[in-house]
Amino acid sequence: MGFFDLINPLSYVTPVHADEDEAEKVEFVASDPVEEESTEEEAEVEEEEEAVEEEEEEEAVDPSEEIKRECGETLHCKSLKHHLDECTARVEAGASESCAEELLHFMHCVDKCAVPQIFAKLK
Repeated sequence: MGFFDLINPLSYVTPVHADEDEAEKVEFVASDPVEEESTEEEAEVEEEEEAVEEEEEEEAVDPSEEIKRECGETLHCKSLKHHLDECTARVEAGASESCAEELLHFMHCVDKCAVPQIFAKLK
C-alpha cells in the first residue's frame, strides 16, 4: 500500500458488486424475529406517547385571546376601534390612506390592558 492509497478517501469504501443476490439480503432482514418484536413494541410505545401528547394539547388553553377580546371591548379601546373602523371604511371607499396609525393605537390599547391580566394567569 503506497502513500496515495492512504490518503485516498475511496480506499476505505468496500466495493459492491452487481452479482450479489438482493433476495438473500431482504430475506435475511425479514426473517429476523428480534427486530420484528422490537419494532412492534416501539410502534406501541409511539402510539401511547402520541395519545398522551394529544391529551396534553387538549388541556392547554391559551387565555390571552379571550382576554384581548375583552380588553378590545373596554370603553377606551372601543373609541380607538371606532376610529379604526371609520378609517377602514374610508379606505374601502377608495381613499388613498393607510390605517396603520389607527391600528397601532388600537393594538397598543388592547395590549396595555391585556398584558397584566395575562401575566397574572401564568403559572
